[in-house]
Amino acid sequence: MTLLHLAAEEGTVKIIRFFLNSLKGHETTLKSLLEATTTYSSYKNPTALHLAAARGYLDVVQCLVEHGADVNVKNNLDQSVLHYAAQGNKLDIVQWLVEHGKANVEATNNYGMTVLHYAAQGNKLDIVQWLVEHGKANVEATNNYGMTVLHYAAQENKWHVVQWLVEHEKANVEATDNDGCTVLHYTARWNKLDVVQWLVEHGKANVEATNKDGMTVLHYAAKWNKLDVVQWLVEHGKANVEATNKDGMTVLHYAVQGNKLDIVQWLVGHGKANVEATNKNGMTVLQYAAKWNKLDVVQWLVEHGKANVKATNKNGMTVLHYAAIENKWHVVQWLVEHGKANVEATDNNGWKVLHYAAQKNKWHVVQWLVEHGKANVETTNKDGMTVLHYAVQGNKLDVVQRLVEHGKANVEATDNDGMTVLHYAAKWNKLDVVQWLVEHEKANVEATDKDGCTVLHYTARWNKLDVAQWLVEHGKANVEATDKDGMTVLNYAAKWNKLDVVQWLVEHGKANVEATNKNGCTVLHYAAIENKLDVVQWLVEHGKANVEATNKDGMTVLHYAVQGNKLDVVQWLVEHGKANVEATNKDGMTVLHYAVQGNKLDIVQWLVEHGKANVEATNKDGMTVLHYAVQGNKLDIVQWLVEHGKANVEATNKDGMT
Repeated sequence: MTLLHLAAEEGTVKIIRFFLNSLKGHETTLKSLLEATTTYSSYKNPTALHLAAARGYLDVVQCLVEHGADVNVKNNLDQSVLHYAAQGNKLDIVQWLVEHGKANVEATNNYGMTVLHYAAQGNKLDIVQWLVEHGKANVEATNNYGMTVLHYAAQENKWHVVQWLVEHEKANVEATDNDGCTVLHYTARWNKLDVVQWLVEHGKANVEATNKDGMTVLHYAAKWNKLDVVQWLVEHGKANVEATNKDGMTVLHYAVQGNKLDIVQWLVGHGKANVEATNKNGMTVLQYAAKWNKLDVVQWLVEHGKANVKATNKNGMTVLHYAAIENKWHVVQWLVEHGKANVEATDNNGWKVLHYAAQKNKWHVVQWLVEHGKANVETTNKDGMTVLHYAVQGNKLDVVQRLVEHGKANVEATDNDGMTVLHYAAKWNKLDVVQWLVEHEKANVEATDKDGCTVLHYTARWNKLDVAQWLVEHGKANVEATDKDGMTVLNYAAKWNKLDVVQWLVEHGKANVEATNKNGCTVLHYAAIENKLDVVQWLVEHGKANVEATNKDGMTVLHYAVQGNKLDVVQWLVEHGKANVEATNKDGMTVLHYAVQGNKLDIVQWLVEHGKANVEATNKDGMTVLHYAVQGNKLDIVQWLVEHGKANVEATNKDGMT
């Protein structure tokens, strides 16, 4: 803060005049001083002129302007000196700045607010009147949010300002902000009953005006818990209590959502609001009350409003479904015990209340529904999942135990894919649940899903090493179990790149690295085609896997690596694994044929230049690699084979075709 700021804030005009006069001849310094702002103030980076205007020191303002201070200078929030004067209710300074300083009355801050917005917001009627009548300020000016001066006056309950603007300046009472809200919406939200009354009775404001979301003034009053405004709008303004917004929500929906029991009671009792009104999703008022955990509203609607607890939305969900989803166990309890809500109600997808509670991890609700509501623990959703499946998936061991021990839930229940509870526990890496299910409930570790996968297959696929170890060592799970395609657990681990599982299964589980599936593919085939170089390396170097193993089609591991476009695996198999680049499958196709067929130019180049692959090798139909390249329209490969590989362009197949 400079000396000039201090003097301006204290109003010591003599010191200021002396100080500024002493700088005559030093215009650059003087200009810099007058434009300087300070952070050491309750105001936002003001100049000395801002401070003088805010404090009401007219003589200081005049002195500063006479010495060159810019009347339209702004602070870091784009507030002008005139904004400061209006905000501080300094009429004499406002008048002088406009009449003598020619200050811009339409200047806006960074929110788009004019000086008139400030005056209206602060209930400065005399300043409002002067700015409009003498300063010609625009009554309909809007800020960045589309709010007019009248919006501000209404929002801040500046009744006298509202009256004057409407009666004398014909301010538009139906003007809307960027959200489509009228002045009446603002008064309803901020509980300005006297302003509401005046705007409707004298300003002829439209009670049924809607914003961009279709919300009426009555919606606003109900949403923001303004009972007196609600009552007046309905009784005197004849507002429509059944009006709906774009989502089909009535005034009663909003009253319920905001837990406004007194408004709910009045709307139903006096406004005759429809308790069974539904929004566009078919949600009733009661469902809203349950969703938003409004027990007192739920109770009143059922007991006094006679709301239907069995009503469903478009998806077939009842009020009990909503209460369960939102973990409102006390609402659930009351609805079942007093409202006689149906615990076994199902939605259009076959989901019951218990499923929703389980899926959303609302375990207090689950326990109450099972133990007190007598909900069926074996009921399944459209995917065949029981509540026990959900409990396991959510790693809720205590809930699993209660469901099994007290609810008698079936440990061997399967979903539509044949997955047992133990499959779920393994898939989601719930070791403690796996242990408990096997040790205490004797869950079947060899149970298979529809694809023939055991629990151990799931641990291998999802990289659950600790679960895999425990199942083998303590659960005696079969390491060599195969699915319907003949794939072992080790095949799964290799296919899904689970190196640590691969290592453990081979070293500790003694898994057979040469075991084949129905197509004769070994673990190494899967590792190669899936580009699992680290798995390939380990299986060959430590697991002693056979690099030249072939499947039923005669394809080697190298064929698979090429087919999968795995150059790094191809390179390693040839250079370190000594894989045979001339090996052929049952159709006589070499690795190079596959590289060309798959348009793998980089692999073609490497196999020829480094692997010494034979460019003229033919399959059983006598087709060379070049034949395949031409047939497949692989122009870049054709060019390379001819120019660099010296492929014979006159070579013929069995039909004599070149």
